[in-house]
Amino acid sequence: MPDPKLRRGAVYLLRGYTFPHERDSEGVAKARPVLILQDDVENGNPRYPFVIVVPLTSRKVDAIYAEDVLLPKGTANLPETSKALLGLIFTVSKEALIRWIGQVDEDHLAQVDAVLQRLLGLSHRSEGRGSPVSRG
Repeated sequence: MPDPKLRRGAVYLLRGYTFPHERDSEGVAKARPVLILQDDVENGNPRYPFVIVVPLTSRKVDAIYAEDVLLPKGTANLPETSKALLGLIFTVSKEALIRWIGQVDEDHLAQVDAVLQRLLGLSHRSEGRGSPVSRG
């Protein structure tokens, strides 16, 4: 049965993640919080075992880049002010999600959406630029 808390905007603790810049050095794979980006239809699909996420960090929250969204302490039950690192999108097995931490509010999720649209070039389509995608 699908996890009813596995929704877009949920924060989960993920088993064994290492930041890309740490993989060749001292980085240790450890449980870290992630933000669920994937649509709720796929999240609830028991036949699809994966979920799209981004890592959260409480380090260097004074340096917010265009690819980040700041999540103040208490947002989604986070114990510290954190930032969602939207430039580090990746896919994991749903089984790697250890436990639910909380749910990001609509205002912060709207900020995530805006950054993702810009970062992935999706906003260009709504502005009439870029080529249309054929669905046929």
